[in-house]
Amino acid sequence: MKDLGHGANVDNMAKKFGKNENDIIDFSSNVNPHIISDLGKYVLEGLEKSRSYPDINYTNLRNNISDYIKVDSELIIPGNGATEIIYLLMKSIKRRLAILNPTFSEYGRGAKLNNLEIIDFHLKEENNFSIDLDEIQKNMDKFDSLFVCNPNNPNGKVKDLNELLDLMIENDKLLIVDETFMEFVGEEEKYSLINKIEQTPNLFILKAVTKFFGMPGLRLGYGVTSNKQIINNIYEYKEPWTINSFAENLSNYLFKDKEYINGSKDYYINERKFMLEELRKISRLKVYDTDTNFVLIKLDDDEANSLKLELFEKYNILIRDASNFIGLDKSYIRVAIKSHNDNKVLIESLRKILV
Repeated sequence: MKDLGHGANVDNMAKKFGKNENDIIDFSSNVNPHIISDLGKYVLEGLEKSRSYPDINYTNLRNNISDYIKVDSELIIPGNGATEIIYLLMKSIKRRLAILNPTFSEYGRGAKLNNLEIIDFHLKEENNFSIDLDEIQKNMDKFDSLFVCNPNNPNGKVKDLNELLDLMIENDKLLIVDETFMEFVGEEEKYSLINKIEQTPNLFILKAVTKFFGMPGLRLGYGVTSNKQIINNIYEYKEPWTINSFAENLSNYLFKDKEYINGSKDYYINERKFMLEELRKISRLKVYDTDTNFVLIKLDDDEANSLKLELFEKYNILIRDASNFIGLDKSYIRVAIKSHNDNKVLIESLRKILV
């Protein structure tokens, strides 16, 4: 089976090295280690509801999301994870797509599978992966849509995209923003463009429920736009019943659990500070600032794959070799921010190897 180049290949790695997968600490997958209370109860409710087909229009689910993000439910397109929305979107937009790299590989893969013309822009390490508005403006006639991840994966920094959005509106282009990791940001309201959705059809936002709420296996995401043409196009292609009863039922509770939401935000604000401070004490690492639940690291004199294998073999720790991101080389790794105890294990293991 083709390796799609993502993290969380715990099963394969455990089998390859003869380890028990339950002993592995997975830092390759960027998922909140905390879960909501009463999860088992809600899953059992979903099990009972699974005896019937889900509502084909997902009215209750869209209403729950609407209450959470304060956007009209008619502008919300639920999906089996944000990835389903990415692939549906690629079928529904014009043929020329610009992508800001390095970033999540499924944007490019989805575009290629749908025969879109891809124009790559590069967030340069020497400029702290900042967006070059001048470069985008100079090349505006070469693309119809621009895809940006905010906060960006793999470097984790959030950006103010208001000037970029204004530029896209001025030139009547579509700005697609993946805000999968936005809820981890301390000042989410300052950076999210969700409050601009109803004002302009030149904006499409992707959101994922499963990262922040710690349940990637739930497969629940959604797109938000006031662009009626794109909404209609997506529903022309969208298969029915792609979201299961468990995910639909959990939406009754996830978005209303303010204690969980606020507690997770506070945890990551504090734990990011701890992780960055401790990792920067290891002299052979260049550690980049982050606003989300993972950290990009450049190794001074080592290769990512070698370090990945050594951490796994010696300490049962799995990290992400980030060398396959466009624009990064074999010296880059990415690590998730997990529980405090797990984070301490990672830091101590890195110290032992990189002395």
